[in-house]
Amino acid sequence: MIASFARAIAEGIGLGLTLAILTGPAFFALLQTSIRNGYKSGIAFAIGVFVSDATLIALSYLGALNLFNDPKNNFVIGIVGGTILIMFGMFNIFQKHPLDLADGAESAHKVIPSNNRVTLLLTALKGFGINLINPFVILFWIGVVSVESTRYDFSNWHVLALFAATLFTVFSTDVLKSMASHKITNFLNPKILLWVNRIAGVILIISGVSLIVRVVNKFL
Repeated sequence: MIASFARAIAEGIGLGLTLAILTGPAFFALLQTSIRNGYKSGIAFAIGVFVSDATLIALSYLGALNLFNDPKNNFVIGIVGGTILIMFGMFNIFQKHPLDLADGAESAHKVIPSNNRVTLLLTALKGFGINLINPFVILFWIGVVSVESTRYDFSNWHVLALFAATLFTVFSTDVLKSMASHKITNFLNPKILLWVNRIAGVILIISGVSLIVRVVNKFL
């Protein structure tokens, strides 16, 4: 019994580490949030992603996401998700904030303070939303949950241990990414931070366009 639980946890950690090295819209948004607003905002964003993944795993396990297996539904979700990513990207590119417009040595190497509860909650919701609107994240979890939940040597408790280990591994690595990103702000100036914001926006736009192109090519 103990050996099987240890194996489930080990597999969960391995899956979490694999997910941690993958890059996508949520990854770049996490780095951008941490650099601009500090590690607390980055951790709030990571919490949003964590809750989003946990929700998808739970719904997948309960079978509530079977509707996403319908190609028509996947097409609509892909178009809507891609459009939202593009909108996020456009906002990042064109938004103006005090850091970008500040002059003088005093303004250098500063991030925008975003540590009040309301702002942190909105940041967590942003992480939740960016992760949730990507239909390929949804399909990924449906596939993984389907495979793990049908294994004959794993009980429901083993599956729970596996996915708990996966989620906490991903969350831990996201926190480390956030803290590392925040540390490098001491070596950045407002102009570089502005370009980080723009690059993150471009990546989100490319991700959105790529998502739309893929679903159009797949379903039309």
